Amino acid sequence: MRTKSRKLERHYGQYLIVNLLARIAIVVWFLSIGPRTHASEISTAGPQCETTGTTEVTISCSYSPSTAATAPDSSTPRVMLDRAVISFATSTESHMHIELTFTNDTSAKIAERRTVYLAFDDAKGQNHMRRPLPHVDFTKIEPGKPIKFEEALLAPAFEPGPYTISLWIPSNEDALKFKPAHNFLLSNEGVPDTESGLNRIAKFTAIPSPRRKSSKSPD
Repeated sequence: MRTKSRKLERHYGQYLIVNLLARIAIVVWFLSIGPRTHASEISTAGPQCETTGTTEVTISCSYSPSTAATAPDSSTPRVMLDRAVISFATSTESHMHIELTFTNDTSAKIAERRTVYLAFDDAKGQNHMRRPLPHVDFTKIEPGKPIKFEEALLAPAFEPGPYTISLWIPSNEDALKFKPAHNFLLSNEGVPDTESGLNRIAKFTAIPSPRRKSSKSPD
């Protein structure tokens, strides 16, 4: 009887140990997958855009801050694009309306003013439109406070096909203006393109305008 009792005690003890180890393993597994999933969601973030309309288009986009570490030099400006809204007609020349909301993520105001250009490139990478945005002035952005700039400009008609919309912020020095390495890049996920030196903020596809039916009655 004693031998049988000892065997039962031994089996029960082993059962408790196995059960405890299983619970520990489950807790460790939950702790390990939580942060990884969150990091994956952040790293894949890019421009989140919605396009409404066909012949008259409105593109609305929101953006995520870059997860990259801030540069050790605190004098390096860190500007983030929070939201962009662009409205225009595609099939004819039109007045384009632009709203851009930025945040200065540095502890001081930005000293250097650069000209910001809005650029549209076609599927072949050829520039279809490039316009300066004179009201966009980074030196007006207070640290940590978002500010919205608005522009209205004349835009050309767009041939059917896909287009990429960018913000080009070149150097103020003439000798460096067309050198991508000296362009200003925004601190957003999926926006700055270091190769071209452009900030890719949206994409859209111009759709052929429907043909108007003739009002003439058949003979």
